[in-house]
Amino acid sequence: MNPFRSVGRRVGALLLFACTLLPGSAYALDYFKNIKDIRVVGIERADQNTVRYYIHSKKGDVYNADTVAEDIRRLYKLGFFDDISLDLVEETDGLVLTYLFAEKPFIRQIKLEGISEIKDKEILLRVKTQKGTFFRQDLIPWDETRIQQVYRNKGFYFTDVKTVVRRLPDNLVDVDFLIDEGKKINVARIDFRDATRFSPQTLRGQIETSAVSWSSFLSDSGAYKKNALKTDLLKLESYYHDHGYIKARFDDPEVEIDKEWRSIYITFPLTEGEQYRVGDITVQGDDIYTEEELREKLTLVKGDVFNKTQFRQDIFAITDLYAQKGYAYANVIPQLDINEGDKLVNIAVRTEKGRKIYIGAITITGNEETRDRIIRRQFRLQEGELFDSAKLRRSRERINQLGFFNSVDIEQRSAAEEDTVDIETKVDEMNTGQISFAVGYSSVESVLVQGSVKWKNLDGRGQEFGVTVDHSARRDDYSLNFTEPAIFDREILGGIDLYNKTYEYDAYKSVTTGGSLRLGRSLSEYIWAKLGYKYELAEVQILNRDTASSYLLLQEGRLTTGSLFPSLTYDSRNDPYSPDQGTKLYLYAEGSGFGGDARFYRLIGEWSNYQHLWNEFIGMGHLKIGRAAGYEGKPLPITERFFMGGPSSLRGFTIRDIGPKDIRGEAIGGEASLLLNVELQYRFTRFFRGFLFYDRGNVYGDNDEVGNTTDQLYDLENMRHSWGFGVHFFSPIGPITMAYGFKLDQREGESPNEFHFTIGGAF
Repeated sequence: MNPFRSVGRRVGALLLFACTLLPGSAYALDYFKNIKDIRVVGIERADQNTVRYYIHSKKGDVYNADTVAEDIRRLYKLGFFDDISLDLVEETDGLVLTYLFAEKPFIRQIKLEGISEIKDKEILLRVKTQKGTFFRQDLIPWDETRIQQVYRNKGFYFTDVKTVVRRLPDNLVDVDFLIDEGKKINVARIDFRDATRFSPQTLRGQIETSAVSWSSFLSDSGAYKKNALKTDLLKLESYYHDHGYIKARFDDPEVEIDKEWRSIYITFPLTEGEQYRVGDITVQGDDIYTEEELREKLTLVKGDVFNKTQFRQDIFAITDLYAQKGYAYANVIPQLDINEGDKLVNIAVRTEKGRKIYIGAITITGNEETRDRIIRRQFRLQEGELFDSAKLRRSRERINQLGFFNSVDIEQRSAAEEDTVDIETKVDEMNTGQISFAVGYSSVESVLVQGSVKWKNLDGRGQEFGVTVDHSARRDDYSLNFTEPAIFDREILGGIDLYNKTYEYDAYKSVTTGGSLRLGRSLSEYIWAKLGYKYELAEVQILNRDTASSYLLLQEGRLTTGSLFPSLTYDSRNDPYSPDQGTKLYLYAEGSGFGGDARFYRLIGEWSNYQHLWNEFIGMGHLKIGRAAGYEGKPLPITERFFMGGPSSLRGFTIRDIGPKDIRGEAIGGEASLLLNVELQYRFTRFFRGFLFYDRGNVYGDNDEVGNTTDQLYDLENMRHSWGFGVHFFSPIGPITMAYGFKLDQREGESPNEFHFTIGGAF
C-alpha cells in the first residue's frame, strides 16, 4: 500500500472530525458523552488481546481525541497494519468507537534462490523478514544488506541480492530473495610497510585478517572483512605499545582488489618510532595504603620495556585495592612524563580515594524458576554493608558455580541515596531438569544405554535429585540420590543415596547394593568438610569356577560393609562447566568396621589445576593417589581395590591392561594407585571444548602373579603412559566425553589404542 495514501486517509479522517466540531454542522457529535463501546474490525491474523492492550481508551471514560490519536500511533508501531482509521458513532447512551484495521500481508514462505555456497539456515537466522509474520517492506533493504554481509564474511565480496514479493489470495505473500553469489575473493597477501622492529610473520599473528591457506576450507581464514580491519589496526598498535614503541602509529590499510585473479592485497602502512623504557616511578601513599603497599601492585619496574597494557592492569589493581576498602569510586591518577632524550617514561601515581560507598538495594532478575533466596544466599555482601569489590567478584563466582545459569551479570548502579550503590544481578537460567535417554559406545562395554531423570535445581529450591539407569554388556547400575545444599539456608549440606551396581569383569561379576547418608559444612570460602555413612551388601560371583584362580575363588561370596567416609574439598575453580583458572583439592578417607563384616580402609587424594594460557587455550593438570588395605587380619575385598584404565583415568588402556593380575591373567586390582593427567584444552564455547592429553599411571599390589606391575608402591619408574585427543561437551542429556587414546608402551597382547565414550563428569 502506498504510504502517502495511508497518511492522506488519516489526515482526511482528522479533517472530518474537525468539521464535525464546527457550529451548526449537521454532523456535530456530543464529544462529552462517555464511551459506550469499543469495537475492533478487520483483525484476522493479529492477536485481538494484543491490539486491545494498546488501546488506552476505555469504556465508561469521556471521549478524548488525544488519547485516540496516541492509540493509533502505538498500534502502528506494532508493524502489523497498513492502515488504521476510526469510526465514531453517537448513540443515545454514549459514543461507540470502532477501530478499522487493514492488516499487512502475511508471509506464507521465504525462498532463497541461487544459493549454493552457504546453508539456507545461516541466512534465514540473520534476516528480519520471517515466515509466519507480517510483511514489512521497510525491512527488505536491511535484509538485503545483511545477506550481502554474510557472504562478505565468507569472501564473496560482490554478491548481489534482489527481492521479489509475490502477492497471493487471502492477503498472503511469498518473499523470494534472488541471490547472485558471484565469485569468492580471498585475501592473497598481507604486508606491513616500513616495519623493521618485528617480522611480518609476527605481525600477521596479531590480527584477525589472514591470507588464504591450505586450511581455509576448515574456517573463514582468507576472507576479507572490512570491519575486522578496524580491530586489526587497534591490535597492531597495542602490540607495538606493549613493546615500548609508544609512538607507533598505523594509517588506514590500503586494500587492492584484483578481480581477474579474485584476490585482495592488503598493506598496513606504519610509523614505528623508538622504543621507550620505564624511568623513575613515584607513588603517593595516603591514610589507607602506604607507598610500599601501593608499589607492590606495580609489576613494571625501572628499566623494563614500557608495556601499556601491563601498566593499565597495574592501575586497575591499585583501584581495586581501594574498592576492597569501600572506595568504589576511587580515582587512581597516573601521570606519564616522557624523557625524549633518554627514551624513558617516568611514572607518577596518586590516588583520590573519594567517599566510602555502601551497598544499597540488591536486586535479582531473570530467575523465573530459581527462588530469589537461593541466589541471594550466595552473596558475600549484604545490603547496608561497606562496598568490597573482592566480595562482589566472589559473589558472582558463587552464583555461577551453582550450575543453574548460562550467564551471570552483576552491575553496579547509582542509588537514590548518597554514598550508596545498588547491585543489579541478571541471570540467564538454563534447563536444570532433565529427562534423558542416551546411547553410546565403548570398546570395553560395547553399547552403552543410559536413562535418567535429574534435577539440579528441584522446584527452584537449589536441591538436587536424580534417578539414573546405566546398562551395557558389562554394567547394570541403578541409583537414586537427593541433596539439600543449604539446610535451613545455612551452609550445611545433607544428602541420601540408594544404589545397586553390577559390573561383569572377565572372570567374575560384582553386585553391590547399598545406601548412604551425607552431611557437610562450609569451613571457609573455598573449603567444605563432609562426613558420610554407608552400608553395603557386596556379592562376588565367579563366572567359571573351573578356570578361576585360587585368589578369585577366595573372593567369592557375600560381604556386608558399614563405613564412615569423611572428606575435605578445596575448590577455587571459576566455572563449574569450563574452568580456566583455579584449583580443586579433594581428600577422602573411608574406614569400615561400623557395622558389617568387612575391615578395611581407603585413602584418596586428588588435585586438579586449571590455567588460562592464551586466547582460548587452557592447561589442565590432574593428580590422583590412592591407598587401601585390610586390617584385623582381614583382606582388602576385591570390590574395594583400585582399578585403572578407561575414560576417566588412564586413557588408551582398559582395566585389563593395568595393575595386578592373577595366575590366569585376570585383573584383580591393587592396594595403591597413582595417576597423572595433563591436558591442553581449547574452548570453542563454554559448553564445548577439545583437548590433547598425556596420561601416566599405574596400580600397585602384592598379589600380582604374572609380572604386570610391582609391589613397590608408587614406583615412578614403573608406570604406563599414553597420549591422545578428544572432546568434552555439555549436552541436554548431561556431560559427554569422547576420547581416543594411544599407548606409548604397548605390550604383547594389548591393543595399540582405545576409544572411550562416557556420559558423566570430567576432571
